[in-house]
Amino acid sequence: MSIQVRVYDNGDHTGIIWLPDGNKPIANCRGFAVQRKSGNTLTFLCSFVGFEPGQAAPAQGKEWQWPLQRYMWWDYGVKPGATVSYQVTAVVGDADDLKLDQTNQSDWTAPLTVTGQSTAHISAWFNKGIVASQWVSRALDKEAPSKKRQPALQDLLQKTGDPLRDELGGLLKEQILDLLADAKGAAVYAALYELNDKELLKSMLKLGKSLHLVLANGSFNSKKPDENVDARKQLKGSIDLHNRMVTSGHFAHNKFAVFCDKSGKPQKVLTGSTNWTWSGLCSQANNGLIISDEDVSQAFLDEWNRVEKAGNGYPATLATANSKLRQFQVDDAKVTTWFAPTKNEPDMDYARKLIANAKDGILFLFFNPGTVQTDPEKETLLQDILQRHDSTSKDFDGSLYIKGVVNQEIKGLTDALAPKTPVSLFADGKSAPQHLNSDAMIPANIKQKFSVWEDEALKASLVMVHSKVVVLDPFGDYPVVMTGSHNLGLKASSKNDDNLVILEGPAAAPIAAAYALNIIGIYQTYRWNTYVTQHDQDPAAWHGLQDTDTWQSGHLTGDNLSELRFWMATHLDGGITLAAGAGAAGGSSSKAVRRPPRGHINRA
Repeated sequence: MSIQVRVYDNGDHTGIIWLPDGNKPIANCRGFAVQRKSGNTLTFLCSFVGFEPGQAAPAQGKEWQWPLQRYMWWDYGVKPGATVSYQVTAVVGDADDLKLDQTNQSDWTAPLTVTGQSTAHISAWFNKGIVASQWVSRALDKEAPSKKRQPALQDLLQKTGDPLRDELGGLLKEQILDLLADAKGAAVYAALYELNDKELLKSMLKLGKSLHLVLANGSFNSKKPDENVDARKQLKGSIDLHNRMVTSGHFAHNKFAVFCDKSGKPQKVLTGSTNWTWSGLCSQANNGLIISDEDVSQAFLDEWNRVEKAGNGYPATLATANSKLRQFQVDDAKVTTWFAPTKNEPDMDYARKLIANAKDGILFLFFNPGTVQTDPEKETLLQDILQRHDSTSKDFDGSLYIKGVVNQEIKGLTDALAPKTPVSLFADGKSAPQHLNSDAMIPANIKQKFSVWEDEALKASLVMVHSKVVVLDPFGDYPVVMTGSHNLGLKASSKNDDNLVILEGPAAAPIAAAYALNIIGIYQTYRWNTYVTQHDQDPAAWHGLQDTDTWQSGHLTGDNLSELRFWMATHLDGGITLAAGAGAAGGSSSKAVRRPPRGHINRA
């Protein structure tokens, strides 16, 4: 029996998904070994859990003796620029006599270079604020006593050059710093909501008067009318600083920067969900989107000028100008840029139509889209997504794959079901969301060791899902990505300074796959931590590997199988169509088939 494999990459990590031929269990299988090839180096991916409590970990090179009893696995051990391939092999036999079964083995997947550069001029970058909880706990064991972890972590995340800060900031922090360093005196135009990160501030000061910054008053209140008062003092007189001190009912919520050449012509723009703060960079789940295109960058520069001209106010001319449809072609992908506030929410209408037309699946991250709206023309995009699994909706499609995380309590949607437990997991739109209790939400606080997992003694207020992303049909015929600073609800569209970038069409497949991988990694981290907090004292719950082959049955039936088939792209022409940048492999008798620019697959 051969094994079919898919590999996806987003620069931060790779995702490996596999299925045996016919989706049938393998007799006597105790799990799988996944081996990575990078150059001449072969490495087995680790599971960190054995068959018995206290069991010694396998020796190096024998990691497969703790096989993976899964069909999806994330490899966070890759580095940008590395070229990797993977092979999946069944592990058979009893726990005390395991063997690699080469008759149940995939071919090596096609070589894949790890990068956040999805196309020639579009790239996506992510940090590790939410999915890194276990290795953060292990790092803190070395750097600080467990009882002092919280203050120690906050101190480390603000310390320039600290290895843990750099790891948590990931490629996202690195990219922002590189963009600032590469500006080299050329004009930079930024509009920021929050700013306090010392390393970013130092880089910004080096730009001097070539940095033109519209700095808002952040998440202000009557007791703290200017959240950015310290940063404002540091920058005043050194850069071209423009204050935007908006009033209650509005947020100057942008987080974008336009980078120009020496002649002053815009060349690239950075947008996304990331506030330029130490927490935004290192302890929240965020994303950054970089588009290197003169026309798109000019659209953002035009918005910078409109916002700067508005001063502290919201003149009607701002919403009128922002309500104009702006579309561009970048690397054959359609790129639509929306800016807020708008008049009558045309940005939301445009996004709703795309959601209504999704055919295969929808993945999402929401920070806070706002309250439930009864007027269909005012609904949040979360409502539009969930209606796709509502049998009373005209857009109903019960076969759609839907997965997502919502960070905030949503009045009228989640609050009645579980008050004061904001983070919710949506496995679909037809069943009630799964609410995380206080031990599992922001971040997942594993209070004591669960099998071999470390306790995660971190305050819930420190980390949260702050990304605002919707991905439609990432492996389909018409992928779509929506992201930016926009919270994807009515207030963002009608009251705030915000931006929303929508990338769509077949050429958007690589960027859609990258964002989908980021979303499912966050979703599964929360789902696992919820299971742990619910069952940490339950001896009947899963605490280790099963020494039978029956573990396979739950994965290869029902919704679990449907999820695997979605990620394997089996819903498309027998699984042939594949996003560019993804690798695939079949069994030992397969041969390579290339279909640029959509990707490649090895078929048995």
